[in-house]
Amino acid sequence: MRRCITDGGNSVDPTDRTAVRDHLERFAGSGTVTETDDGTLRADFSGRTHVAVAPDGTIDTWMPLHSFAGTPERLVFDHDSGELRAELDGESVYVFRHP
Repeated sequence: MRRCITDGGNSVDPTDRTAVRDHLERFAGSGTVTETDDGTLRADFSGRTHVAVAPDGTIDTWMPLHSFAGTPERLVFDHDSGELRAELDGESVYVFRHP
């Protein structure tokens, strides 16, 4: 079995709009990220699955049978493994895997 070794990802301040947009577009694919009137960046995947990051850093994710909302200290995009980690308080981590 072949294992993917990653570098652990790129840590991003969730209020850094440029970095969040760049990493969301790389994570979700070109043309999938939109900005709402209130400045929220939203990446839509197939079906109803999405990741949204508000200007204050609040993250909201949704996919069938699973959702999450919170305000992380940092977002870690691991593009090699297809994971977005929301690190909340040094111990709590929410992991969103690319569908």
